[in-house]
Amino acid sequence: RNMLDIAKQTNEMKVFIILVGLLFAVSIIYVVLAPFTKVEESFNVQATHDILALGLDIGKYDHLQFPGVVPRTFLGPVVLALFALPLQFLRAADGSRFPLLLITRSELAIFTVTSITKLLSSFRSVFSSTDACFAALCFLSQFHLLFYSSRPLPNVFALVLTNLANASRISSPESSISTFILCVAAAVFRCEIGILIVTTLVTDSIVFPKTLPKRLVLGFLGGVLGALASFQIDSSFWQRPCYPELEVFLFNVVLNRSKEWGVSPPHWYFTSAIPRALLGSLPLTLYGLALDRRLARIVYPNLVFVAIYSYLPHKELRFIFYALPMLNLCAGVGLSSLFKSRSKSKLRYSAFLCGCGLLLASVLLTMFALQASRLNYPGGHALRTMHELEATAERANVLGRDKAHRFVHIDAHAAMTGVSRFRKSEEPLYPLAVHVGALSLQTISCLRQTVENPATWTYSKEEDHTALNWTDFSHLVTARPHVGGFKVPRLPES
Repeated sequence: RNMLDIAKQTNEMKVFIILVGLLFAVSIIYVVLAPFTKVEESFNVQATHDILALGLDIGKYDHLQFPGVVPRTFLGPVVLALFALPLQFLRAADGSRFPLLLITRSELAIFTVTSITKLLSSFRSVFSSTDACFAALCFLSQFHLLFYSSRPLPNVFALVLTNLANASRISSPESSISTFILCVAAAVFRCEIGILIVTTLVTDSIVFPKTLPKRLVLGFLGGVLGALASFQIDSSFWQRPCYPELEVFLFNVVLNRSKEWGVSPPHWYFTSAIPRALLGSLPLTLYGLALDRRLARIVYPNLVFVAIYSYLPHKELRFIFYALPMLNLCAGVGLSSLFKSRSKSKLRYSAFLCGCGLLLASVLLTMFALQASRLNYPGGHALRTMHELEATAERANVLGRDKAHRFVHIDAHAAMTGVSRFRKSEEPLYPLAVHVGALSLQTISCLRQTVENPATWTYSKEEDHTALNWTDFSHLVTARPHVGGFKVPRLPES
C-alpha cells in the first residue's frame, strides 16, 4: 500500500510539473503572438527601453517629454532592465531593439508565472496535489491572467507580490511575512492593495489574534521600506522629489479624477469583470468555495477587497487581478471534488464531465479572445506594414534614390496602440528634438538592404497638429482616413 501511495504521489507530481511547464509556455506564446503594447503599458515599456538604451542620460528619457497624468515608479522597469542587461546587444534586422522588448516581457511573464507556481505549490502542500493540478488547469483555460502576465502594468508587478503573499498565507498561516510583502506592493506599485491589507489583517487577526502585533510591525516596516525605496529611486528619475503612489492616491481617490476615464456601476466587478476572467471556472469556483471551509480564510479577504474597491467609479479588470488566482484555487477544489467522486454514481460522473466541458468551452473562448487581441494594436501593425512596403520599394528601386530621409509622424491613436521606443532604429535619438516613435521588426531579407543602403528615419509624436506642417513629413501613421497630399499605400495581396 505504501508503494502504491508513493507511486501515486510521484505521478501526481509529474502531472503538476507538466501543468506548470504549460503555464510558462502559454505565457511566452502570448508574448510572441501579441508582441505590441498599448497605452496602459507605455510608461513601463518606454522606461525599460530608456534604462537599457540611455543608461544615466536621464534628460533624454521619454517620461520627461511625455510625463502622463500622474508619475509611476521606475522600480519595475529597473528590475526588468537589470535582468536584460547581458542581452542588450541584441538587435533586430533593422537595427531596432525590438528583441529586447520580447525579452523583457518574457522576463515579466516568468516572474508572474513563478509567483503563480509558488501559490499552487503552497496550495498543494495544504490541500492536495489533485486540487492543485485542477487549479492549474483552470489557469490554463482562461485568457486574461496569462495574457496579461507579461504586460508591464503596475498591476502585474503588484500581482507577483500579492501571489507570493497569498502563498505565504496558505503555507504558513501564522507567519507575518505576507503582511510585509503586501505592504511593499502597496507602497511601491498599487496603493489600492492597502484595502487588501486591511481585509487580510482583520481575517488573520480573528483566526490568529496573537499574531496581530507582529503583523502590524512587519507591515509598517514593509510600507516604510517600499516608500523610501520608491522615493529615492523615483526622485532621481523624475528629477524632482517624487513618491508616485502618493500622487496616484491623491489623484484617483482624494480628487476622484479617475472617473474621467469612464465609470461603471458598483456591481460591475462581480457581474462582468470576474465572470469574463474566470469563464467556465466561475460555477466551479462557487462550488469549491461552498464545499471546503478552509478556503474561506484565504479567499474572503480578496472578495471583500473587490467589494470595497467597487465603490470607486472607474473600474478595470486589471485593478482586481490580485483576487483572480485565489478564485482559481476554489475552482480547482470544486473540479477536484467532482473528479474524486465521479465513480460513485452516473450523476456524479456526468457532473465531472460537465466540469471538464466548462474548461473546454473556456479554452475555445480563450482562443477567440487571443485572435481578437492580436488585432487590437493597429498602430503597431500599421507601422510594421509601412516599413515592409518601404523596404520592398527600395529593393525594387521604385524610389529612385539611395539614402532618402524619412520623416514619420505618428498620431495619438497609433502611439497608443502599438508604438514604443524599442522599435526605433539606431539613428540619433532626437535628431529634431521631437519624440522618437518606433520601427517594426523586419525580415532577414531586409538586413542586407539596411547595411548596404541605410535610410535615415526620424519620428515625431507631436500632438499639437496646429503647429505641424504636414508637407514636412514623408509618411503618416494615422487613424485619419484622408490627409491632403498623402495617399494610402496599396497593400500587397496575401
